Amino acid sequence: MGKRISMYFLFIMLMLSSATPTVSSEAGDDLSLADVGLRLVSMRNDTGLDTNDDGQADAFRVVVVLNATTEMADVNMVLIASTGPRTIEQWVNTSIEGQENFSITIESWEVGQYSMTLQMYDPQSMSMLVNLDLGSYWFEPALSLPTLRLSLSAPAYLQTGDSCQVTRVFSDEVGFRYGMMGSRTFTGAPFQVFESDEVLDCGNWPAGAYSLSESYQNGLGQTSEVELSFSIHNRPAPAFDLSIVGDGDETGTTCSVTLQPQSTTESLSSHNRVWEVIPNQMIGNVSSIDCSQWPPGIHKVVVTVTNSEEISTTRGLNIVRLPPLVSEENQTENTTVWPTRSLGSEVAQNHNGWYAIGGASLVVFLLTLLMTKRDEDAEGGNDDGQNHPSPEEILLGDGLGYVPPILAEPDAEGLPTFTDEEGITWRRHDDGQVDWWDYQKLLWVRFE
Repeated sequence: MGKRISMYFLFIMLMLSSATPTVSSEAGDDLSLADVGLRLVSMRNDTGLDTNDDGQADAFRVVVVLNATTEMADVNMVLIASTGPRTIEQWVNTSIEGQENFSITIESWEVGQYSMTLQMYDPQSMSMLVNLDLGSYWFEPALSLPTLRLSLSAPAYLQTGDSCQVTRVFSDEVGFRYGMMGSRTFTGAPFQVFESDEVLDCGNWPAGAYSLSESYQNGLGQTSEVELSFSIHNRPAPAFDLSIVGDGDETGTTCSVTLQPQSTTESLSSHNRVWEVIPNQMIGNVSSIDCSQWPPGIHKVVVTVTNSEEISTTRGLNIVRLPPLVSEENQTENTTVWPTRSLGSEVAQNHNGWYAIGGASLVVFLLTLLMTKRDEDAEGGNDDGQNHPSPEEILLGDGLGYVPPILAEPDAEGLPTFTDEEGITWRRHDDGQVDWWDYQKLLWVRFE
């Protein structure tokens, strides 16, 4: 009831003063609403508006009814709200025909005491026609103040190449409502950041400690600032082992080489895997290779794994593949495919080595005998002047089948053997160990 009485009292005062409301114009003339063809019919103030339904008054509205006493009249109206340090003006510039209603609203932008003033101007001379003090009111903010927020979406322990995003959140209802938007300043990123960048991809940022900071100030001087700190660690080189199945087994049996990550959290499938095999084998970007059909021999396998940060690790090993064991009746049909290989306990021991030793002993004995006889002939003066063959010629031509020891086949001592493409003879022990025959030293050498 008290507010209604004050409104009626204000209305009566306006009606009394509207007959001759005068102020001093810039030209020194006194002007009123009547001088520009207008009459104030009524005015109402709404001071208890709650626009966000929080139970607190946060907006002020004035409703003005004007009547044109001429065919058309122009007027500029402004509602001024001031908290002391900050002032907002809401303008309505219009032309009036007949009678029209006007509503001007100001929403509070901060907590405090607001002084409200209504002014009207002649648009031709900008002379003030009306200057009314509408009182002071306490308002809670109806509009949200400038707000900045930075949020990080990334693993707890962030490494280079990990999925990483920084989301920027910004709002300023006050600046937007009154056309006083300010500018944002962003620092701390390794690359330039624009105001339109709402999400920053930090997955490709280099390793380092980052302190991101963003600040903002609108036209009313209201500010907001936020900071975000985090670290990106260098991703280590790929850590893996080589798991081998079938080393030292026969060709045609199960054989594989597989990459095994040392950490259960690391996957090698997204890395680049380059295999090098000697003798050459065509292998793609895979984590496991099949060596079951590789030919007999020693195969060198080297793999290099490179992650997205171009950090690589290289591992290597040797694989020994033996020719398959075949029965005696099937050996003939496989001689064109596999090198000749003994069948161990299934066949008699290879005696070629013993034959060679026996033959060599016989040769030495014959040479000694011949040289002794030759010396005796020389002492007896039986030289008839004819050319006699040398002991070597006698041995090579007497049909004894002499073969130099270096060409003799090595004794495998009953163990399985095979000869690879390079002519090297191999034998395998029962425990899987492999020897190769050194033709210069004429002995078996353990393969390490």
